[in-house]
Amino acid sequence: MLPTASKLAFTDVPVVDMAPAWSDDPPARRRLAADIAEACGRVGFMYIKKHGMAQADIDAIFKTAQDFHNLPLEAKMEVSLTKNNHAQGYLHGMTKGTEKTISANLQEAFQIRRPLAEDDPDLLAGKPIHGRIPWPSAMPDLQPRMMAYYDKINKVGYELLKLFELSLDFPEGHLKQFFKKDMNSLRLLHYPPQKPDEDGVHLGARAHTDTNAFTILAQDSNGGLEVRNREGEWVGIPPIDGTFVVNVGEVLKVWTDGVFSSTLHRVINRSGNRRYSIPFFMYPSYDAVIRSLIKNPDPSNIAPENLHTSMPRDKPFVYGELKSRSTAKIMPGNIATAPVKEDY
Repeated sequence: MLPTASKLAFTDVPVVDMAPAWSDDPPARRRLAADIAEACGRVGFMYIKKHGMAQADIDAIFKTAQDFHNLPLEAKMEVSLTKNNHAQGYLHGMTKGTEKTISANLQEAFQIRRPLAEDDPDLLAGKPIHGRIPWPSAMPDLQPRMMAYYDKINKVGYELLKLFELSLDFPEGHLKQFFKKDMNSLRLLHYPPQKPDEDGVHLGARAHTDTNAFTILAQDSNGGLEVRNREGEWVGIPPIDGTFVVNVGEVLKVWTDGVFSSTLHRVINRSGNRRYSIPFFMYPSYDAVIRSLIKNPDPSNIAPENLHTSMPRDKPFVYGELKSRSTAKIMPGNIATAPVKEDY
């Protein structure tokens, strides 16, 4: 049987009103930042409303996801990420990387980062997790459709980054300095429906934490996202009209020394329908050195960190080096990796 999950009480995952982010009211922005800090420390997840994105733009990217995933398999496999070393392109369902202890995911995806300039030194040097995007010839308008959404959700992401800075009493730009080169990632996800009597070995997305700073997720109406709370119970995060779901990633956890919780989550599509979701991942630059920026006043109150996606708080690391190694564990292909240095 599929694993079970409790229904969510909306008091568990707060709905945060982003309207003050777009105002010139400093006290209101500070109250908003305090609400964000409370959600990130207590749950690691929140809904955001009045986020600045038009519903027409969100509807358009879901239509794009449906159009891509409705392509014939051979058209999608033309741009399989197994054909490159930087994990961009099409991810087939029921795949995984080198990690032996995890089960393959049912989800399939098409994922990109912003295309780098042809003369970009990181591209020319072949640095891991950089590379040219393989766009499918069967869908020539995919690039402009995805980039139109990317540019708008990217602005929401950097506004949230300012609010995270404010919530932690950092000066503006203190976290932005780690994002010198745009490595953020947009993913079009499709989840086939799962039957209640399945054995549950393979889920839409196995339990994991996100290996970025934070994620902005658009869900369709089918649901399926679930998080594990501090009591070890799995709780559903149902769609709410007009909202995104935002969750803390491993990098923001490290920056806050575990004050902000990078919470374990998974996807089980119990709806009986095809499910689509559109996550946008905020990634630091490849060369960013990640370390704790504050001291946790309550080190006993930290979410579990013994996961295949966990990142260490006890020593600094170069983000791109650790990220490429993490990607190789969970995704198929020839992911380029670099040795992780010990001293910074």
